[in-house]
Amino acid sequence: MRLASLQFVGQPRRHLGTLGRHLAHRSHKGGRNGLRIAVFNQKGGVGKTTTSINLAAALTTLGKRVLVVDCDPQANSTVGMGINDEALDVTVYDLLCSKRPDKDRVLEVVRHTAYPSLDILPADITLSDAEITLSQAMSRETVLYRILEQVDTEYDYTLIDCPPSLGLLSINGLAAADKLIIPVTTSYFSIKGIKHLLNTVQLIKENLQPELEMLGVLITNFDQRKSLAKEIRHHLEEVFGDKVFRTAIRTNAKIEQAQENRKPVVFFDPKSAGAEDYLSLAAEILSLF
Repeated sequence: MRLASLQFVGQPRRHLGTLGRHLAHRSHKGGRNGLRIAVFNQKGGVGKTTTSINLAAALTTLGKRVLVVDCDPQANSTVGMGINDEALDVTVYDLLCSKRPDKDRVLEVVRHTAYPSLDILPADITLSDAEITLSQAMSRETVLYRILEQVDTEYDYTLIDCPPSLGLLSINGLAAADKLIIPVTTSYFSIKGIKHLLNTVQLIKENLQPELEMLGVLITNFDQRKSLAKEIRHHLEEVFGDKVFRTAIRTNAKIEQAQENRKPVVFFDPKSAGAEDYLSLAAEILSLF
């Protein structure tokens, strides 16, 4: 396995071929309070949603106000935070279809969870129509950015759970973000597509969001008993250096049990290894700012 060859490769995606002006006026260092973090990897099953839910919950235990944005039509973040996706009157899809929603309209869609300081912009299956809807919108790649700027002052952190594809929903998530977390499992297929992901991130930086930066590569479902897992972690650290989080999310049955119970693991079983790891990740991220 030769991870050292990771580089920006490939041709620009079609969604990035007609981008307009840079969003150079955006800066986290001035003009708004919250930091937006996209959680993305086009590979499925690497822990994007699990990380979005549990990192958000962990941040609230450290005194932060957090919004999760569910950009995946599977609505797993919505369900995983205890919201019934089949009983929603309005979702993030309605905002994406709005011409220019104001703050009051966005807050009408935001749902409070059972946990203090933890909110969500929920999704349901209707979000699967967003690719078609967004393809006809003006400045289609920045619709989500315009939505989230309405509520930036309400939250310290906004976590954007992107779907496992490089379509317009993910492009919107990346263009709306300041930072990017890339979850990977310690398997060959999980890391194989990273070079293509990095190419897309570079195109976003060049055409949409010059200040988008990788916050870190997060190793999930890590089993330190397996030599392959340790080997892949070592290779990732060789390639990405200190951009690999010191915290790795260990394989832990309590994380799956928490999902089945529609709760973040930090609240489902605060003493579990899963809760410990996400609390450690949250503390590591806070130490960076």
